[in-house]
Amino acid sequence: MVTAMPSVGAQAPDLYGPVQPGQTLWGIVSELKPRYPSMTRFELLEALHAANPDAFISDTRQLRADAALVLPAPQAARELANRLDLPPSQRSAAPVAAAQPSAAPVTSDARGTDVPPPPASQPGNTASAAGPGTTTSPVDAPAARPVTAAPSVPATAAAPQTPPISRTNEPAQSAAALDALIAEANRLREVGNAQAAFELLLPELATYGGNPRFDYVFGASALDAGEYNHAVFALQRVVYLKPNFAGARLELGLAHMALSNHQRARAEFERVRAMNPPKAAMATLDRAMTALAERERVENKWWAASVRASAGFDTNVNASTTDNQFLGFELDPQNQETDSPFIGAGAGVSAKYPLDYDMELSGGAGLDHRHHTDASFVDHTLMRAYFQVAKRWDQLFVSLGNEYHYGLIDQSYNNRGAASTISAGYALETAAFTGSLRSGTLRFNDAIQSRDVNQLSATLAARWQPAPRLLVGMALSLGEDDAREPGSDYSRDLTALRATLTWQTLPELRLNTSLGWLNADYPDSFFGMRREDDQFSLEASAAWHKLLPDGWVFTPNLRYIDNDSTVTLFKYDRVVIGFTASRGF
Repeated sequence: MVTAMPSVGAQAPDLYGPVQPGQTLWGIVSELKPRYPSMTRFELLEALHAANPDAFISDTRQLRADAALVLPAPQAARELANRLDLPPSQRSAAPVAAAQPSAAPVTSDARGTDVPPPPASQPGNTASAAGPGTTTSPVDAPAARPVTAAPSVPATAAAPQTPPISRTNEPAQSAAALDALIAEANRLREVGNAQAAFELLLPELATYGGNPRFDYVFGASALDAGEYNHAVFALQRVVYLKPNFAGARLELGLAHMALSNHQRARAEFERVRAMNPPKAAMATLDRAMTALAERERVENKWWAASVRASAGFDTNVNASTTDNQFLGFELDPQNQETDSPFIGAGAGVSAKYPLDYDMELSGGAGLDHRHHTDASFVDHTLMRAYFQVAKRWDQLFVSLGNEYHYGLIDQSYNNRGAASTISAGYALETAAFTGSLRSGTLRFNDAIQSRDVNQLSATLAARWQPAPRLLVGMALSLGEDDAREPGSDYSRDLTALRATLTWQTLPELRLNTSLGWLNADYPDSFFGMRREDDQFSLEASAAWHKLLPDGWVFTPNLRYIDNDSTVTLFKYDRVVIGFTASRGF
């Protein structure tokens, strides 16, 4: 993550970053130690802290997410460390005036102090990025980029025409090659092909990284493509060398805003405003600051509420067989497949309260009702409540939650339940892994209390983000329902597998799909027959913002269920098609 910046006018120092979520200062020090072989880790930690005061939260050693660290030269780092009164056990035996970087692993002597390794080559940078930006070459004025609540959008107004960044100290051949590269990238961005522009620029990062002309195009492209970390990294290099480059600062602020680094975004926006940019750029800046204020308002609010309305058609509202007889007995019509249109409404409220900077208490409640116009006997009302305590240590997180529900069918009490869940997970930059254990109870009314069960299940889940707008998930669950009453037919062993795919096709449109399989094996016989069910389900929905006025979200949805069973009474299929309109407050 270290990038050397070639000389462009003035010599710039190396940068490390951007800092990823979960990284610690000690871990970064260990990674950088080969560059400073004459210093102990304690000395290097203090030197980095002194050289980068803005990269830390207040006066702590906690790094800000997505900060870029300036790496002082070995002699400068030594001087910074020498100003601090470190105990002898944390200082090197004898300061060295300068040291050559080394990539070899650091070893330790018998006392545990750092021992310089043999010289070795420095590893290269492995950054990646993507995306389009404005359509003109980098200039010292901000491009007129429209800003909404979405982190970035294509430019719609031309940037003020001011002189381009100087080509000083660029060899003629290199400058010509860079001109051609930037021209082709800008052409791709003009036609909206951000990914192609990124793929064109990425292989050249090792060659041209540190050149502000290249870095600006690369950073702006990364911003528009959703590669915000890489946008921050490139644009920070630009403003280091060109502090009055208002366009780069505006882009940098937008990238910080997309990463929820609101304080840094506001600082960049204020710097651009102080430069008194042209009218078109000032309009873009005003939209950016308005969007930032709205993001801060939403993310800092301790409570949230929502309302929703739904309508649709269900081909099998009671999840029943098409047969009208079972073992020679005539089935009640309410136990046979029934279709019906439906309408529904619901509301919910949630709240969160920080217990510490890395610990939070949250909770909520909701109420939903669905009415079936042709089958009121399955009208249902569901009331839910939950609370949870969650804590995070860098990339590791744990939570403990409790949930409760109370359900009515045809306006009469049907069932109630309670459950406790403990979860733990580990988050990486583009992936997360979670495990949970759930224990609960499910109780029915007196007429059907033979269905009362105690529930226990365990789930392993993985989530992967292969692209900025694509999220893939997989979950495996194993569980059991243990019937409370002896002789009940409702004890069962459960195995479930579900795959999900979420695609943010447009800033205002998100598509969701899932495919599931559930096996239920009943150890006790059902009227002398062994029962085992296999259920396959397919769901698809689309959350469409801005289609409806006043902040309402329109969500069409489709669900298909095929339940196969060794007992014909429980064989059925079902299609539910409908839509939901929801609004948050």
